[in-house]
Amino acid sequence: MFEPVAYAHDSPTTGGLGRLRGPGWSAFAKVVQSYRHWSRWPLLPARSREALLTLGPGRWRQEVDLYLSDLGDRLPAGLRLPVVHGVVDLGDERLLLVLEDVDVDHSPWDATRFARAARLLGRLHVRMTEAAVLPGDGLRPSELLHAIASSRLGPVALPPLAADATWRHPLLTAERDLRDDLAELARRLPHLLDVVTALPQLQSHGDATPHNLLVPRNESGVFVVIDWAMASLAAVGDDLGQLLIGLAHDDLLGADALADLHELLTSSYIAGLAEEGYHVDDALVRLGMDAGLAVRSAFTALPIERLAEPITDELAERFRQRLALTRYLVEVGLAATTRRHADVA
Repeated sequence: MFEPVAYAHDSPTTGGLGRLRGPGWSAFAKVVQSYRHWSRWPLLPARSREALLTLGPGRWRQEVDLYLSDLGDRLPAGLRLPVVHGVVDLGDERLLLVLEDVDVDHSPWDATRFARAARLLGRLHVRMTEAAVLPGDGLRPSELLHAIASSRLGPVALPPLAADATWRHPLLTAERDLRDDLAELARRLPHLLDVVTALPQLQSHGDATPHNLLVPRNESGVFVVIDWAMASLAAVGDDLGQLLIGLAHDDLLGADALADLHELLTSSYIAGLAEEGYHVDDALVRLGMDAGLAVRSAFTALPIERLAEPITDELAERFRQRLALTRYLVEVGLAATTRRHADVA
């Protein structure tokens, strides 16, 4: 029996998710597809398509290739990959990936779990880099952030934030200062990209949110790391941004908790790097985290797409939370632009 699983359609290489079930067993199934099969591909501006294609012709299948590589042997104790049950070629640049259906412990993330995840990410990044897990041909510094800026921000996210009509909405009319700060951060976006590109680079997971670090119910202290589609060469500390912001995106963590969590993640990550013999100035890690966080999240935290809906208590609360989150992200981004690699090296 096949049970579809809902998924975010803004993931270009995911063509579908589901569970295969039989008597006493289940498996997780994922269709991995070429960018050109993405439902939003025809709607993308030419500039966005070009940005995605510059990642490489075979990049769409990277997740499958990594699962089938020796990556699992490179992971530090405390991280593992899901068991791969099989890969089926569906033709026309589509693959069916059949994985272990992890029995997940859904208890809330606490400080101990966050700290352990950050430390293990530090160790993972060093090991991936030393083993050159990702193919060396064509890897460019902070390539994922450059692709996001070219494909999602410039042509898609920034124009609505610059539109007067957006800020005339009753839920946003009082946010003139935030609008001005977002506009200033957008002007500094090229500088942010220069900053992350100049920082020390490590091979990284690329989307290390808590949703991609599964906690098995019967394996204490272990994370099952999934969704490797965005693995790339990135600034040291970059993965921490998604670890920090993942639960806030789902309104499971308030913006007021992010500053303390930010410090916990950076210190734990630096300790993980050191365990693998990689030593770097703490300020560079914080800069890599903050600049990447601003590029990836500051311009997309507001649910602008919902402004056409009737104003309900739920929508008003959603915007209240996301406005607080956006203010935090913009402050982090603007602060990052005042720090230069040369200042903290």
